[in-house]
Amino acid sequence: MLAQFYVRLRSLWRWRRQEAEIEEEIRFHLAEEMEERIAAGMSPEEAHAAARRDFGNVPLIRELTRETWGWGPAERLLQDLRGAVRMMRRSPAFTAAAAGTLALAIGVNVVMFSVLNTVLFRPLPFRAPDELVMLWTETPSQDLRENRSAFWNIEEWRRRSRSFTDIAAFDSVALTLTHAGETQRARGARVSPNLFPLLGVQPLLGRSFSADEAAERRRLAVITHRFWQGRFGGSLAALGASVELDGHASRIIGVLPDGIRFASLDADIFEPHTLFPDWEVRREVRGRDSWFVVGRLRPDATVEAAQTEMSTIARRLDAQLPVGERNRGIRVVPLDRHVVGSRSRLALWMLMAAVACVLLIAAVNVANLWLARSLGRARDVALRAALGASPARIMRQHLTESVTLAVGAGVLGTLLAVIGLDLVRSVGAVELARLDEVRLDAGVLGWSLVLSLLTGTAVGLAPALLWRGRLRPFGDSSLSSLRGAAGAARTIRRSLLVAEVALAIMLLVGAGLLVRSWRQVEGVDPGFRPERVLAMQLGAPVLMPPGQRPSFYRRVIERIESIPGVERAGFISDAFISSSPERTLTTERDGEAVSARLQFRSDEISAGLFQALGTRLLDGRFFAPRDGPESPRV
Repeated sequence: MLAQFYVRLRSLWRWRRQEAEIEEEIRFHLAEEMEERIAAGMSPEEAHAAARRDFGNVPLIRELTRETWGWGPAERLLQDLRGAVRMMRRSPAFTAAAAGTLALAIGVNVVMFSVLNTVLFRPLPFRAPDELVMLWTETPSQDLRENRSAFWNIEEWRRRSRSFTDIAAFDSVALTLTHAGETQRARGARVSPNLFPLLGVQPLLGRSFSADEAAERRRLAVITHRFWQGRFGGSLAALGASVELDGHASRIIGVLPDGIRFASLDADIFEPHTLFPDWEVRREVRGRDSWFVVGRLRPDATVEAAQTEMSTIARRLDAQLPVGERNRGIRVVPLDRHVVGSRSRLALWMLMAAVACVLLIAAVNVANLWLARSLGRARDVALRAALGASPARIMRQHLTESVTLAVGAGVLGTLLAVIGLDLVRSVGAVELARLDEVRLDAGVLGWSLVLSLLTGTAVGLAPALLWRGRLRPFGDSSLSSLRGAAGAARTIRRSLLVAEVALAIMLLVGAGLLVRSWRQVEGVDPGFRPERVLAMQLGAPVLMPPGQRPSFYRRVIERIESIPGVERAGFISDAFISSSPERTLTTERDGEAVSARLQFRSDEISAGLFQALGTRLLDGRFFAPRDGPESPRV
């Protein structure tokens, strides 16, 4: 057995010599047969014919000998691959057209799967991310499902719940960073000291702040890897250095690892949650406020069980609120679902389905071409069958050729996907979470290979259906027995054409609906004229007394309006905010005040804002410079 194994193993790299040995063995046996017949009185010609007839089908015997001496499946695969490469080289135009079509389709599928894999399938960069959830304050009566919460409620949730190992809070804040006499905006966050341990994030350098340091309201900061590289060039001297934030010096005590992203938060600088100037007031607010809340479930707890428990806690806390502030609940949402969002998730799956249809259309196109090419090779198929090739071997050769072509197209498509991913990252939607993390990793390359193999197999099935039932083993097939292939080919091609048109119509209808929706959205009147309107953010110095801020903003507007080309300028406290908080509105009716809790926004603006935006006035007047703190409120 070991000797046989050695012979077979040696045949993998000595196949040429083995072929020569097989030919030599066949010639030896034929010569022996001829000598016996010549000795019996036959002429050399008669002896040769009789020896060949008695010896049997030489190609078939050669094939059976190879099967006995070597690794049959591996050798046949290598032979089929060499034959496939030769066939592609003989038809360069066909090969280029088919490979190019499949490469484009496979490339867009690889790009889309890379995005899907990163955004939806890849776990978040935290410890046990499936245990992390977001906790929201909700008002079901007004369909307000994901509102931020007050800190008093968060402390009560942490104290009363049994489904969570810990609950942390954070809030985003716009910071003014002062450096070398220059100021710039910085993205910051005020976080509870248990946030990083809850997420399982260990600082790359230094440490995080403790609960005692937060209670003492020490000015400490933990920075991201991105900020560390950009501001300090990755220097270790960043630890212990001070940065001036909103006019106060904060000491850097830690640097986070690279690649850490937080839900609902894209910050570079993290400070203790107690550093808000009005912290003592904010910690007593109940119901709704501006805090995001993240919790970690216990290993034996489920989201459904946690939701049931938090709903019970919400009803108990709701009873402690004034009557006008009741009917609030708590919503538990897995963190990965919150990071992506239901709309983005649906859009990604729809795009994946669309590019899959594109691949199907490309595969049907190439299958049609492959079918026509296979029909032109009927003589070659009949000759192979007559020489002893089995129907399975002929079908395997066709499938090997199509799969080889598809794998080559997959390699080209993967190279195109590299360019496509750069394009997606540069022009992609900025609100799509984790888009900057999209890369071609091992999983994506494996998907590309599987997709290529499946596509090649699907393309090669068309000739298999064409020749199925028309080939007979051991040389019984002839060209006359394959005459019905043309009619069968027409039937198969018509079926493929119907499938291709159906897929194309489905994609066109979807694209048409998308374009129509986009045009309708573009045609919506926003209430102002956005042409030639520029928007920017401005933060007043934190240490500036409140009484000096109106004059500061007035001087800024005057400076902006003095720039050549600027017609009007104005201020608004929060521009183009989509969410609307819940507010209590009191109106007078028939001499008595009536209060109602409604969902609306209120913003502070300067006198010239509506004119700068080009907003139409239906009645009355716009704000005027005379409308100020001393005049009646309007």
